[in-house]
Amino acid sequence: MSLQCRSSAPGAETVLHGEFGAFPSKTTRYALSLTVIELHIQKLVPKPEDDRRTVVPLSEVIGCHTLRSQVGSSTAAFFSLYSYPLKRRKMGMGKTRHRTVQTFRVDCNQSYAENHALAEKWAIAIKCLLAGVKLSTETDITSSLLPRSQRLLLLVNPLGGRGQAMHYCHTFILPMLTEANITYNLIQTERQNHVRELMRDITLSEWDGIVIASGDGLLYEVVNGLMERPDWEKAIKTSLGILPCGSGNALAGAVNFNSGYDQVIGEELLMNCTFLLCRRAVSPMDLVSVNTGSGQRMFSFLSVAWGFVSDVDIESEKYRRMGSARFTIGTMVRVASLRTYRGRLSYLPAEEGVAHRPMCKSVTICANGFKKFQRKPLQRTISDLGICEERNVLFKRNSTIESTDSVLMEYSPSPCSPAARHSTCFNFEPIPEGSLCLNSMLLNGRVPAVYKENGYIPAKVLGPPDDLLTPLDQPVPKNWVTVEDDFVLVLAIYQTHLGADLFAVPFGSINDGLIHLFFVRAGISRAALVRLFLAMEKGTHFEQECPYLTYVPVRAFRLEPLTQKGIITVDGEQIEYGPLQAQIHPELANLITGVQKVRPLLK
Repeated sequence: MSLQCRSSAPGAETVLHGEFGAFPSKTTRYALSLTVIELHIQKLVPKPEDDRRTVVPLSEVIGCHTLRSQVGSSTAAFFSLYSYPLKRRKMGMGKTRHRTVQTFRVDCNQSYAENHALAEKWAIAIKCLLAGVKLSTETDITSSLLPRSQRLLLLVNPLGGRGQAMHYCHTFILPMLTEANITYNLIQTERQNHVRELMRDITLSEWDGIVIASGDGLLYEVVNGLMERPDWEKAIKTSLGILPCGSGNALAGAVNFNSGYDQVIGEELLMNCTFLLCRRAVSPMDLVSVNTGSGQRMFSFLSVAWGFVSDVDIESEKYRRMGSARFTIGTMVRVASLRTYRGRLSYLPAEEGVAHRPMCKSVTICANGFKKFQRKPLQRTISDLGICEERNVLFKRNSTIESTDSVLMEYSPSPCSPAARHSTCFNFEPIPEGSLCLNSMLLNGRVPAVYKENGYIPAKVLGPPDDLLTPLDQPVPKNWVTVEDDFVLVLAIYQTHLGADLFAVPFGSINDGLIHLFFVRAGISRAALVRLFLAMEKGTHFEQECPYLTYVPVRAFRLEPLTQKGIITVDGEQIEYGPLQAQIHPELANLITGVQKVRPLLK
């Protein structure tokens, strides 16, 4: 919320105007003028010393609600405006988001019914403007103008990060979704690949978006579950959202940056991302298909890492209860005992004639009291939402379901309900990893497989074709570049951030159509490596002029480890160790970013 002069923005047509009281004060009164882009608030009583008015940009507002019932014998009605303006920190640089609630008393009519109708009119007008509905002075503002409420499937990993995901849900996420008039079903994950299995069989038409309240690993499961569906081409276009409740939170950091906000972590990042989710705009997001030597195919939204980065990621799991601090501890441990890996790295440069080059200053950077967690089967907000098909798989019928407003409901799906109609159990027969039949079927990495602890299960050919890749047992095309060397790390990343506070590609975006390939050769000193990662916190590692660091934008790459042992990760998840290759698929998925409105979240 900001103070501005009396004049409104040029071309901003006034939609509504009125005089209302304040709450809880009974003596203060305001004149309100609602335009298509902002709300002007002018104090009338007591008379202010100057003629300034408060201007609330609608870009800072997520919702407006009226009081649902009459208060005592009073004829007054009320409506509340929920905004989250950015304000400068009291200490330090930058801005942080703060919740602001302004409640106005409508008391200009003799009866409560008339006052309530006027309050509803204001609330409807504000909601319509937030939803992109065009209004003018001549518009007859009724509830029929409102689009239906958004319906989100909220997936929460209660053990992610420091195990505070449910605390964050109740403290930040659910209250903000309620203020934004977004309905949701909340499911807590119970095991690894739980969400991946759910995505393969869920009825996606019941939801306007799937939102992950966890780290990056849970979104990896969602993406690959959607890509394993027969209708993958439509399924992967489902709007996906990320709320940082895990350890890494790289994609959340990228969303925050691409929205133009200061780099923040922790609760500030969570509030920014939840605010952007409530704004509902969607942007396309690149995905990368990754194919391994055994025939496993997966889709990645963040990175492929080998060496130092993947070692720190996986070996720091023992410190998971420390949250994001686990990576600091893991980095210190791994720097103290620095490893090198022999390997062959091949890649297709993004532009003809572009070979690998060291980082230097000439590179242009573009600006762009909570109770202990208890496991609950399912949490809901309202009773008329369609529940995912998995209910009958996970829970007994007639099981008690606890809603978020502490109202107990009994659920028993009818035979014709989507939950009963699509309920299914997954019974796969695993194929041994060394099966010659399997390896011949999956030779060139184009047949995806569901990974189980004791083998791979071949699935149908899903996803777009990898037209830039040749089979792993054949040489790379002649227009590729190959480097064989001893590496400290190899990192292929397609987001701006490697972590919420690791600004790896400050000139990148979520849909630039590039794989940003980094590698650090053996010979770099421990001190130089530490300086690189410290500089990465501010995105200034490009200015280090480190001769061991090389960067090149590519469309595809192949990694062939020649060292016998090591760790490879995809989106922070460990995969089999061995040769792999990958290529970019531009704008394959959709991500809720809240800013660049490519298409509305609502179908």
